[in-house]
Amino acid sequence: MYCSKIPNPTSGWQKAKRYQENDIAFIIYTGASLLATRATSVRETWVSRVTNYYFLASTPYPSLPITVIENTGEDYQSNTKKIFHGLELIYRQQQAIDPSKRHKWYVLVGCDTFVNVPHLLKQLESYKFTQPYFIGGSVGEQMCYYKNGTAYKSLFIGGNTAHVLSAALVEALYPHLSVYVESIWPQPNHKSAALSDVALSCLILSLGFNMTILPGFFRRSPNGIISEYGLKEALKVQEPSSWHNIHPAQMIDLDEFYVHIMKR
Repeated sequence: MYCSKIPNPTSGWQKAKRYQENDIAFIIYTGASLLATRATSVRETWVSRVTNYYFLASTPYPSLPITVIENTGEDYQSNTKKIFHGLELIYRQQQAIDPSKRHKWYVLVGCDTFVNVPHLLKQLESYKFTQPYFIGGSVGEQMCYYKNGTAYKSLFIGGNTAHVLSAALVEALYPHLSVYVESIWPQPNHKSAALSDVALSCLILSLGFNMTILPGFFRRSPNGIISEYGLKEALKVQEPSSWHNIHPAQMIDLDEFYVHIMKR
């Protein structure tokens, strides 16, 4: 199904050297209506091969280890508070363990995103987790809001391509997360309330940090990328790190495709 649509370099392929998969915290934001479908398909595919993962929702689910973020709701708008409070909770928990065992990177994705972890690890080779990095794959423009009541248009990293944050950046964000999402960013029913990727980008940029845009964090499925840009363009990135808008059945197909390649 994917053999002609996705690059599959196997000859001379080298694993990442700087980081291991257990250096990364994979944070998947989801909702009650998606737990039995999307979230479960993520758990049964690429997440089944990682050590540190968190499913953020406001209600528990028997078949998944949910990190419950209370009083956030389960609609699309709830993702903003789930992400901010979830990131805050996970970072706080990390402070109780030995520094050598703490997460070095935090990857935020929706439950319709497929992550190729070996490829992601290779993309992070050039970046130190001790420096503040905010990494993604696409840029847009939206309105940012600040505590003095001002608002203006700014660039942001699209969450549909994954947000990758270094531990140093999360440490810098930690004191600001709750205040920003509860007191500064527009609350539910505002047109910007659901724009979690914009909110996170606005906070990061307001603190003086920069964006790093890398190829291979795709905002569509393989078919979607081909439809939008053509096959030649879709095959340019030899080791893509993530695909977005992946339905549960496609998640399984994509996972089997990559697992088969890794065994060759």
